[in-house]
Amino acid sequence: MPAPARPPGLRDPWVLPGLALLAVLTVATILLYRGAPQSAAEVGGRTWVAIAPDAFTPRVSRARERVQAALRAAAAGDTAGAIARFAEAEAEAWTARQNAGDSVQTATATELWASATLDRAELMLRAGAAPWYRGDNTQLLREALAAVQRVQGVPAAPATRTRAAAVAARIERQLRPGPLEWIPR
Repeated sequence: MPAPARPPGLRDPWVLPGLALLAVLTVATILLYRGAPQSAAEVGGRTWVAIAPDAFTPRVSRARERVQAALRAAAAGDTAGAIARFAEAEAEAWTARQNAGDSVQTATATELWASATLDRAELMLRAGAAPWYRGDNTQLLREALAAVQRVQGVPAAPATRTRAAAVAARIERQLRPGPLEWIPR
């Protein structure tokens, strides 16, 4: 006599995993709608902020630590190390900006990112500029100019915008060929 067939119900091997998947998708949908994203790009970032609301603070803290390490390296004369630490601070501050929960946190992270980027660009300007009898490192100067232009493309405080414009003008002046860098425009 054959074994009786199992009655369908909760004993089916697909029911419990299906219910678990349904619960996970329901929670994800609630978090998504709670974040009220304006575009598909915001979906991931806002969902993670809703799940981990304090993702901003550790990133800002690490960015500030990297800035302090960069300042110490620059004071010790290690320009390459300082540039690397400022780049790390930029990355941490940008990630903090993406994880910001409100406009105040976004502004804080943006200013920290812009400051680290401009500090790195100024170091790159000093490292790339050479006396008149030697050629400038134009690749390094162009990278510095690109970094400053990224700062100019992000909404920042007026003081930061003024500083970015001044650094960009110094870099553009240094990029002028030959003795033209000494002649004002």
